[in-house]
Amino acid sequence: MKKVIFTFLFSAISVFGAENILKEKKVNFSLDEATLKLENILKENNLTVFNVIKHSKLAKDVGLKMDGATVVIFGNPKAGTLLMQCDTRISLELPLKFLIYNKNNETFIAYEDIKNISKRYDLNNCDAVEKLSKAQDKIFNAIIK
Repeated sequence: MKKVIFTFLFSAISVFGAENILKEKKVNFSLDEATLKLENILKENNLTVFNVIKHSKLAKDVGLKMDGATVVIFGNPKAGTLLMQCDTRISLELPLKFLIYNKNNETFIAYEDIKNISKRYDLNNCDAVEKLSKAQDKIFNAIIK
């Protein structure tokens, strides 16, 4: 019985204590318009757009259907390097990404804050984390306007 109660409590803590790791917001643009706006904002902020992956188009190309979903991969090699100097393993998480997707005929933008990502690598004392987080937030706020 103790085992059952412990399992239940542990599960409840896991479910109810889990924080939403994605920051997301509805935008008043189509998926394509939001993607273009994001790319322009990134370029205006001297960030490199490494790739734009149109998952929904790729699904269609292989005969499958899905809601619209585009991932924009971007970064700044100097800023990313400062982060990787704190812990090379965070290279797995870079470059940074934004997701633009459709759900119920609405368009959303989402990303995971580098602060959350950095927790997986115990980067509490890495100055680059705060700088990158502020940059992500600035871009996010610019596109949701």
